Amino acid sequence: MSKKTLVEAAFGRATDRTPIWFLRQAGRYLPEYRAIRKDIDFVGLCKNPALAAEVTLQPLRRFDVDAAIIFSDILIPCTAMGQHLTFDTGHGPILDHPIRSAQDLFKLRHPHVEKELGYVGDAITLTKKSLRPDQTMIGFAGAPFTVASYMIEGSGSKTFTEVKRLRYTQPQVFEELMELIAAVTSEYLLMQVKAGADCLMLFDTWANQMTAEDYRDLVFPHMNKVIETVKAKWDGPLIYYPGQSMEWLFELNGFHGDVLAIDWRTRLPRAIALIENLGLNVSVQGNLDPQSLLAPESLLRANVRKVLEAGQKARGHIFNVGHGLLPHTPPEALLIAIDEVRKFDKTKGSSH
Repeated sequence: MSKKTLVEAAFGRATDRTPIWFLRQAGRYLPEYRAIRKDIDFVGLCKNPALAAEVTLQPLRRFDVDAAIIFSDILIPCTAMGQHLTFDTGHGPILDHPIRSAQDLFKLRHPHVEKELGYVGDAITLTKKSLRPDQTMIGFAGAPFTVASYMIEGSGSKTFTEVKRLRYTQPQVFEELMELIAAVTSEYLLMQVKAGADCLMLFDTWANQMTAEDYRDLVFPHMNKVIETVKAKWDGPLIYYPGQSMEWLFELNGFHGDVLAIDWRTRLPRAIALIENLGLNVSVQGNLDPQSLLAPESLLRANVRKVLEAGQKARGHIFNVGHGLLPHTPPEALLIAIDEVRKFDKTKGSSH
């Protein structure tokens, strides 16, 4: 059976090439995606397994990448818990009835995940049929705190005032909300594994909104519990994105995941050295600045090579951007980045 390059690198095993994929590789920068979106809204697309699988596969037809990540959204589980999700043009996601009190929390449900969110699993099963044996199917979820922040604020936020208010004035409600999300998230990820996911990713994009102490005491335990619960029943790799601060790497003592996705704002060699100093036995993913894809070819190639050279010092390295591709990304720039990764593999050999 052909080995999956990304899975091998995630576990720190030698690979014959550097695995590469891109956060948000399916989506608005591709004309074929925009053609599908003309006729269906975002949430409708996430809930349609055939179309979600089609959109997931679009970048794999264009690019020599080693993984597909299922097309969905971190807030999809909230729809099964009792909040209505819409995407407002220019404002991002909006969840109705934000959680601001014990009464609001009481109205949420612990859904039957397979029944109510099974369409995500169906999309994974459909997608996987079209992958090569060496390509990895990635499932994902939002980490409990990042999902909670949307559920409390009701939308994205610059200040996270309501999150902090709940944490400070109703700590029990905050804790119980985190517990509920962690339980639902664990079931949601295991459902994706059952459907065919070879690798999982947890996104904690807003973790940097908490103090380091609050991250350690209130955020990390619930995130790590999700990983523990999933790992107790599954032996695949799990990638964690701790958001935009290197500070949180100091707080990851006892981390149960396999890969840390490093944001582009962090110097990769510094992150790798810190991970080693902390005694964390993990691989890294990242961390090209997605805006580098706007640079002239020679500069883009140089930036890609810097990331690859830094990655050689890690237990294992998965090449990626340090956060999602943006709508204005030129698709041809990805071809250049991928070509540079493959050139690097030929000149260096990527087993390490």
